[in-house]
Amino acid sequence: MHGTISRMVLEKILRWIVLAGIFALPFIVFIIANTLFFPFITGKNFAFRIIVEIITGAWLALALVNPEYRPRKSWLLAAFAAFVVIIAAADLNGVNPFKSFWSNYERMDGWVTLAHLFAYFVVTSSILSTRKLWRRFWSTSLIVSVLVGFYGVLQFAGFSALGQGGAASGLGARLDATFGNPIYLAVFMLFNVFIATFLWTESWGERPAGKRLGVSLWYGSVIALDTIILLSTGTRGTILGLIGGMLLAAFLVAMLYRGEAPARRIAISLAVSVLILGAGFWLMRGQAWVHKVGFLDRLATISITEGTVNARIMNWGMAWQGVKERPILGWGQENYAIVFDKYYNPQMYSQEQWFDRVHDIVFDWLVAGGFLGLLSYLSLFVCALWCIWRGSASAHRGEKRQNGKNTQLDSMAFSLVEQSILTGLLAGYFFHNLFVFDNITSYILFTTILAYIVSRFAAARNSPILFPRGHVPQAAMPIVAVLAVVLVWGTAWGVNGRALAQNRALLQAIAPQQNGITENLKYFKEAVGYGSFGTQEAREQLVQVSSQLAGNKDVPNDIKQQFAELAVREMTLQAGSSPLDARFPLFLGVLLDAYGDYTNAAIALKRAHELSPGKQTILFESGVNAQARGNDEEALEFFKEAFDLAPEFSNARIYYAATAIRMNRDTLADEILAPIVPSGGAAVTNISAAYATRGRYDKIVTIWTARVKAIPDDIQARFTLAAALVGAGDSAQAIMQLEELKRTNPSTKTQAEEFLQQIRSGTGEI
Repeated sequence: MHGTISRMVLEKILRWIVLAGIFALPFIVFIIANTLFFPFITGKNFAFRIIVEIITGAWLALALVNPEYRPRKSWLLAAFAAFVVIIAAADLNGVNPFKSFWSNYERMDGWVTLAHLFAYFVVTSSILSTRKLWRRFWSTSLIVSVLVGFYGVLQFAGFSALGQGGAASGLGARLDATFGNPIYLAVFMLFNVFIATFLWTESWGERPAGKRLGVSLWYGSVIALDTIILLSTGTRGTILGLIGGMLLAAFLVAMLYRGEAPARRIAISLAVSVLILGAGFWLMRGQAWVHKVGFLDRLATISITEGTVNARIMNWGMAWQGVKERPILGWGQENYAIVFDKYYNPQMYSQEQWFDRVHDIVFDWLVAGGFLGLLSYLSLFVCALWCIWRGSASAHRGEKRQNGKNTQLDSMAFSLVEQSILTGLLAGYFFHNLFVFDNITSYILFTTILAYIVSRFAAARNSPILFPRGHVPQAAMPIVAVLAVVLVWGTAWGVNGRALAQNRALLQAIAPQQNGITENLKYFKEAVGYGSFGTQEAREQLVQVSSQLAGNKDVPNDIKQQFAELAVREMTLQAGSSPLDARFPLFLGVLLDAYGDYTNAAIALKRAHELSPGKQTILFESGVNAQARGNDEEALEFFKEAFDLAPEFSNARIYYAATAIRMNRDTLADEILAPIVPSGGAAVTNISAAYATRGRYDKIVTIWTARVKAIPDDIQARFTLAAALVGAGDSAQAIMQLEELKRTNPSTKTQAEEFLQQIRSGTGEI
């Protein structure tokens, strides 16, 4: 008897461990691990992985002893398992399996995260087996969203700092709360708005008239707060996803619902109100007040030619080229950067140069897993919708209520209103992902929604348990529990231990050290020595620090040499581990240039150019390297190639023209600069310096005269013009320029007087 009681107690303990872990997961959004590299990302992800490993170990012990804890059969479970297996095959067949499996600190994605999500799905759908438990879980999630919302309000008011949300506070700020990225906060709120709406309708249906005020105030307040915070993130795709998802849900209720009239009236009113507001906004999008409100301004400026939208479209084009090259299983997760480099569109010159995501869920999975990967991902949505709507159409037409309860819902997973809201949520989330990408929070929420759907569906249809036969005897539960603890400890250490240690070492390596720069070198050696998935980041940081030290006269040469040798060795290893990535030979070339090894730098830069022939930044570095080697003709060819790729890229034009000037090819330089001289675009340091080396101050005067004419308020341009006039021997005209500047801009009087005195004394110079 005592043994039986002990086993029952142990079973309860294990079950409570699982439940505690599941209910703890919503709170990881508050983790900002300032002691780790990428504090907004790594802390949340490590916490998620460790919690999932713990609850999976405890659940496994329960499931081995008691079949009731095992998952139930469903197409959604099968689809999720197939997705995980197909992506594993894609990663193993990809161009960098290690990175595909482990990802990096900035993303912490990869197959290891996918496997944890699947484990979380299985455990949650098996343990949260009652609607009471699910309601408590969703209520916990909503409470967390409210707390996050209040944090966002503090950011809006300026009491809390933004991560990377733009303006300091107020209407122009893009709130990011504890996520460090407005996009991540936006999708978090998107889920919770729909969850609150879902629970509101569920609670409304369970309560008789006259007892609905309390739940209406609570859920209505949550929806209002979360919606306001979502809007304040300025994330256009998510805002449109919310609107579209709500409209879809309202449309479904209005078209299909045959129960109480208020539900249809509310749905129709919501849809009409949203459409009227949308039409009104579109008509007033040009008003000044619209552009003073951050999210309204971003919505009003959506166009196919707008910078961010245009970048997305170009990314899709590059991604499609990669898909055509590897259509079946793709390139493996975390390898879009290679596709981006190989098929780089030179028109991307004004955008981020190192995209590692397509910013479109369809193309992201096409690149990562090919068409098999994409189809397996889309099957999650298809199977989820099948579970939501299966066998309900005929039932809803005759749906009636008796004593405040639906008489036909006992055998159905969801009511029509619930089905409509869940469908709207999936649609809104999918639309959001057409323009951005997932993070750990959206992954968790999406996976939880899938677990909820399969749990409700399995319960309603009494789906059979998977592997119902065979179990470990109850008497063996203590042994199983001990084995589970060992398994969890081993898994947690293997997955997280070295990566966490490496992360902390890297943070120490880039932080100022009391014992001097040699201490940083020690930490860099420690960081790269762990060999975990942060090695790439550690090597890149090492290269950047080493390059900066090259020109630092306060650092002894022997220390510089140690940094340089370590950085060259590690970046060479990194280039070897991912031989198709142009990033690493480019970094290596820049490093070697910094230490004067121009010959080997040229070899590295040539390799980078071969891997990414359309990227101008590589051509710029190659041109600078050629100049350092004294080969101006080769430099001119590099800069010409960059210019020809995108003549509208001003940097390419300036590099090309400045080199032509230094080579005394004035006709070519005049031809290159002619389109931008009238607008003042040629009045830049590189061009002026190039002409100054040849004493052609007359050319500098022409360029800066055009600048002053085009932009009269540019005070510094007037000083530069005056200096150029002095260099050209026209001191009288320089004095006239400065006297006019004093009259039109009294704030410059002191500086102008000093310059005038230098000119009159003959000491003024360019």
